[in-house]
Amino acid sequence: MTSSRSNLGPLTTVFKYPDSCAVAVQECTDCATAWQGQSCGDNSFNTQGVLDNPNCWPSRDDDDAPYTYAALLGWGFYSPGLECPDGYATSCVATGSVDGGFNFQFSVLESETAIGCCPKGYHCHFNPGVDEAQTCYSIVKTGSFPTVQCSSGSSNRYSYMTVPATFIETASGSEGTSFLRAVTIYAPLFQLNRQASDLSSSSTKSTGSTSVTSHSTSLTGVTSEAPAPSSSNGGLSVGAQAGIGVGAGLVGLTLLGTALYFWRRKKKTPAVTERPKPELEGQLRHPVELYGNSSPNAATTASVPMSSQRSELP
Repeated sequence: MTSSRSNLGPLTTVFKYPDSCAVAVQECTDCATAWQGQSCGDNSFNTQGVLDNPNCWPSRDDDDAPYTYAALLGWGFYSPGLECPDGYATSCVATGSVDGGFNFQFSVLESETAIGCCPKGYHCHFNPGVDEAQTCYSIVKTGSFPTVQCSSGSSNRYSYMTVPATFIETASGSEGTSFLRAVTIYAPLFQLNRQASDLSSSSTKSTGSTSVTSHSTSLTGVTSEAPAPSSSNGGLSVGAQAGIGVGAGLVGLTLLGTALYFWRRKKKTPAVTERPKPELEGQLRHPVELYGNSSPNAATTASVPMSSQRSELP
């Protein structure tokens, strides 16, 4: 079941998800669940006092963060929402007029498309009627990640958790071994609702910038179109067009005058009768080698005395 619509405000520029927000808070050292976007505080609804860190969410029309008794219970959606935060990517999509898609916590109107932004490599998760809120999650089976625990409003035990892990536990005077094979990390899911008119108007306003156009192509099922070029962003100015026209006219007049000059000169000059050329006088020339790049017509024929012997070309 979807929740009532709670619009947190527009999100049309890139929000930088702080590195500190990526530190996962674990309830205990060997616990298999952790949450991003948290801070150690005075939340009386959990034993560690953990609560959502408002600095891990993009700015809102109302800066007062909703007070929730547990981590990541959902604050609302951003509309118009065009930009996933830096470090996030589109993980799920739903269109109000189309059946299927992700079942978001906050309803999507018929004219809207909603996208769910999650940290890269994370997935959207929400099972209506079972889960209290929508979140992003990632199951870490190998590798390490930064983690911390909270106690009495302050953080401690900041370290890197490596999985799989083995723990030695002592209970009732005897030692036992426990294995942690995977950790599920939850992170804030940012729901962005937008209409087609939001994308077109924002694309027109941000021509030449990278704030909207560079990320809109990452939206699954959404095609981004670049605005048509206008005279102010790539067309010739009026002065340039006039200069080209004058230059072309001068060139045309010059060519016409040159052609007229040669025509009149040819008309006044009497035709010259070319005398027949005499035959070439026989002149002895020393034979020359033919280079590979010489033309056959460049060779000169010469008389060779009968006493000379002709040798074959190598």
